Amino acid sequence: MIETNYDFESGHHEGSIVVQDALAHLGVYKRVEDVPTRHSFEKFLDDVDADEAWEQFWEETGVVDLSEHTRKYKYGKARREWWNYCAKRGIHPALGDPTDFEEHFSKQMEEMSTYKSGHDLRFRPLYLWHRWMVWHTEYPQRYNPMLMAVLFEGTTADLWRTRLHDRKNDPIWNANAEAEAQLTQSNE
Repeated sequence: MIETNYDFESGHHEGSIVVQDALAHLGVYKRVEDVPTRHSFEKFLDDVDADEAWEQFWEETGVVDLSEHTRKYKYGKARREWWNYCAKRGIHPALGDPTDFEEHFSKQMEEMSTYKSGHDLRFRPLYLWHRWMVWHTEYPQRYNPMLMAVLFEGTTADLWRTRLHDRKNDPIWNANAEAEAQLTQSNE
């Protein structure tokens, strides 16, 4: 069935499957430019305690119950690297911009052997934290800047692509990925 109210001019079904997937997960605000001033992170710099938000995220999502190794080397390392990056650049860790994430992950990938490692050890913990804040009204997050960074089609998109490739049991994803691969090969 065709959705009669779909805006075909929206561009939400243009670009690679990775970009389309990010657009589908982003919700109302697809780019920072789309975010109304009242929801812009700059308005909330003094209102959010990033350390407190991280600790609450750990408690509520059960990270505290994971092994010490996982807490320290997966979540803890991702947090430390991001906090250090933010401190050097004067960025609020909970209120980063998509360009900050793209640059951070690009630098992180210089130390990683694979995108799978980069995704699991650097991207995923921060992504889950930002996604968690979006669903908690005590935080001003109405959009996820990490997902917005996927739209740049750089390192963050490659990390998101790795996340998507883990969807091996999704027949729709597999059919779309195969179709995109055939289109890409036929256009070369």
